[in-house]
Amino acid sequence: MSIAFFSSEGRLGRAPFIVRCVLLAALVLVVYAASHTFFGHWHHGNHQPLGYFVALVTALLCCFVLLMQLVKRLKDAGKHPFLSILLLVPGVNCLLVLYAAALPSKR
Repeated sequence: MSIAFFSSEGRLGRAPFIVRCVLLAALVLVVYAASHTFFGHWHHGNHQPLGYFVALVTALLCCFVLLMQLVKRLKDAGKHPFLSILLLVPGVNCLLVLYAAALPSKR
């Protein structure tokens, strides 16, 4: 069975959803720290904005992957996948991810 992170097909249980959310957040933090350190100590000028750009692109990619995982999780819990549009609302997005992580699966 292949694991498709960029696909919304299939279902996803609670534990894999939580693990994937934590791994995505960790990836963004690691890329931010590495790019901030690398571009912040460049010897030929200040290239710090490039480090922020790399971190921002990584964060956007991880948000897309999180959206796909959220759609899978909502389908597994028996909720309508259209609820995932709330991921775009600041503040509500964190509550939505916690809500999806707490929902029991319906088979």
